[in-house]
Amino acid sequence: MAMLATACVDSKSPLAPTAIAAPTPPLVPPPLPTTVPGVLAVALPIDASDYATAAFGIAPFGYHGADHALDGHSGWDIEYRAGGIVRAAAAGTVDDVFPDLRTPGRFTVQLEHLVGAHYYRTIYTNLASVNADIAPQEVVRAGQPLGIAGTLSTLIDTPGTLGTSGTLFFAMTHFQLDDLEFHREGPDPKAVSPEPFLTAEAKSLFDRMWAGAAFAPELIEPFATNPRTLRFPASRTWSRAGGDGPAGIRFTRRTATAPNYEYELLAESGTVIETGSVSLRVTARPYPFIDLVSPTAGHIGIYDIVSNEMRLSLTTPGSQRPLDLNGASVYRTTQ
Repeated sequence: MAMLATACVDSKSPLAPTAIAAPTPPLVPPPLPTTVPGVLAVALPIDASDYATAAFGIAPFGYHGADHALDGHSGWDIEYRAGGIVRAAAAGTVDDVFPDLRTPGRFTVQLEHLVGAHYYRTIYTNLASVNADIAPQEVVRAGQPLGIAGTLSTLIDTPGTLGTSGTLFFAMTHFQLDDLEFHREGPDPKAVSPEPFLTAEAKSLFDRMWAGAAFAPELIEPFATNPRTLRFPASRTWSRAGGDGPAGIRFTRRTATAPNYEYELLAESGTVIETGSVSLRVTARPYPFIDLVSPTAGHIGIYDIVSNEMRLSLTTPGSQRPLDLNGASVYRTTQ
């Protein structure tokens, strides 16, 4: 987690005495989707040494984007280093291996897991190659290599982002857990968040990885497990817990298919004191760039979000963008 630092705000934003942020309230883990006996324990499909954050790190369960505008993301997208090994999250049997439906030349592996009389399925997509011993009906052990994570590319400078344009290459796999005793309406009706199923060791590793993740929807959908039922326009309010920034910030997305945000700065009373649009560059490292742009004011800065806590350092246009989060204001939101 980044160190804290002083944030400057526009003179229109009332300042409050600097407060020391209290410890982050513990998050309530999402409940298991079923009460049927037989709970699968899963590891992560990645070794710590294979994790990368050049593009996003982890894209969480439930978030909404262009590809998941109506149903919400049905798993975790996990970023790997180039050549990173995708591993079985639990012992089981290979259910199927088939060409990836989204990316030509890539593969999907499905494993079936039986706990008592309870069936689960784990899915691993965008594999550039599959190991020869991963074939239907073959038994696999937890942690066994399945294949190599495939490489994708994205434009760095897209509408609503900041910084130098170019193409970013990264490797990733979509990791999905299906509880075959559980059903919901809509696409992927069996998909559930892997979060409550993680072993203690996997949860410890996940927390370390999650601390470095950054993805555009997190201003509104910041958790590892977000509701797939979110409807748009959607907003989230962050309240100051420490530092000298505005008392609150509310972000709004009008549609799930567009990455553009609007913002409102809030006074202690909750009154809106400034509005405008948001520009992001989440691929900036070590901290994503954020610009708040309005007709009468503006702020440039950097930020870091980990679940219900955001550290935000802002300056005004014409000033140099902060280099780190030393002295940043701390904001929190409810789960």
